[in-house]
Amino acid sequence: MVFCKVLSIVVPHYNFKNEALFTELEQQCLNLHLNFEIIIIDDASIPTQKTYLQQFKKANFKIILLEKNIGRAAIRNLLAAEASYPFLLFLDGDSYITNPNFIINYINFHHQNPDVDIICGLRNYPEKIKKEKALHHYYGIKTEIFAAKEAFHSNNFFIKKEVFKDTKFDESLSQYGYEDVLFGLMAKTKGYTIKNLYNPVIHLQLKTNKEFITDTDAALKNLAQLMKQPRYENLLKEIPLVCYYLKLKKTSLLGLFKNLKPYLRKSLEQENPNFLSLKKLQFYKLLQLDYFLS
Repeated sequence: MVFCKVLSIVVPHYNFKNEALFTELEQQCLNLHLNFEIIIIDDASIPTQKTYLQQFKKANFKIILLEKNIGRAAIRNLLAAEASYPFLLFLDGDSYITNPNFIINYINFHHQNPDVDIICGLRNYPEKIKKEKALHHYYGIKTEIFAAKEAFHSNNFFIKKEVFKDTKFDESLSQYGYEDVLFGLMAKTKGYTIKNLYNPVIHLQLKTNKEFITDTDAALKNLAQLMKQPRYENLLKEIPLVCYYLKLKKTSLLGLFKNLKPYLRKSLEQENPNFLSLKKLQFYKLLQLDYFLS
């Protein structure tokens, strides 16, 4: 039984051609006879990566091309502001849908659980990847897909528009990292419920090992920025990395091992990932967070 008959699908787009995603979304919505819109906002991609979007300037689509990059937090707020309907489905622009029941799964779950404010559909990873992207892939399959049942994931989630408007992403975070974690924590603080539904998309745009570490650095810089704000002090203690850091900061260990950071980085960029790699990455994060906070 279908409860939600209107839906705004909102997609931040940046430097990744993905015609298949938008075609599949349109077809599933048409098959369900929904009143729907698919809003795509391109965050100042290079021309060769966004000109293909012109083919989607048609009924049920809204295409917005930004001239200046505004970042992951601001573009999601803008997408929600552009949406016409009371239910929003956020999908990253590098997603691939394999399930022909992807849309109806969300609608049925919402019908069965109308009091749930945010539903996260999770992600999977390609089976075959290039060797130089192995760290991102290994981290994803060993950590992200085993997240807690009430953890928030921004790549694939269904949310009531009124809930999004009351929470929003913190636009002071203009670079990559922790804008999604903060959104989830803020939503819970406001009393909104978050549930995970196994309704995954495939995360296509994996980073090379070097790019993955660079993104990690950017995320930790964001986290340090948040930790310096008194209004977030207690909230951020919900993040395991922050808890570990605060405990270690009371000792001299971080200072004693800070010279290991270049070695850890080089090792993570070059080696084939394994369980030990995740431990190295965790320690690298702690050392780098300490550097950004010093």
